[in-house]
Amino acid sequence: MKTLSALILSLGLLLSGLPTQAQDAQSDMARLFENVNAIAQELQQSLEGLEASIQESHNSIEKGSEVLDGMLESVRKVHENIAEDSQIWKDLESLLALWEQRRQESLKKSESNPAFVPIAQAWQTRLETGRKLRSQISTQRANSLALLRTIEADREIVLAYYELGQADKAIEGLKQVSEKLANLNENMQAIVKTASEARQVPIAP
Repeated sequence: MKTLSALILSLGLLLSGLPTQAQDAQSDMARLFENVNAIAQELQQSLEGLEASIQESHNSIEKGSEVLDGMLESVRKVHENIAEDSQIWKDLESLLALWEQRRQESLKKSESNPAFVPIAQAWQTRLETGRKLRSQISTQRANSLALLRTIEADREIVLAYYELGQADKAIEGLKQVSEKLANLNENMQAIVKTASEARQVPIAP
């Protein structure tokens, strides 16, 4: 009798743990999307009025320096938020591991039950979307680092043109950085789109 009770208790604990695991995974996916979307929105906001600020800095080295510092800070935030030790990267790696586990489990079950074949295929599609997201974030990380270094390297050159009274060349330098920042923003929007696609299908045990 005790053995039967223990078995029932163990089964109950096992079953109660499955929804919790699924809920945790859904929570991780929701958090991943929210974090990615927040970064994209903040970057988008930093671009608003940037062109006007650049034009306003035509005759002011202080204003030009302020614009450069603002762009540098925007890129730095993007880079830090998608770094390998960031919550976004940790959540994505965790989800990819879970989805691979689900795919393998479904494949194993499909050996005796063909009904699991489309389920395994669905997990495969989910995995491919997640891997695409990982690749996009990894590329964005590299691009943001490159842009950081570019801004830091070009900062003194741009300010030197201001000091020489050659504001047009200084503005040209600011616009070049602005264009690269706009490209970074486009890539960030693409990441948001992929993250949205990855969360469409609820994770189930």
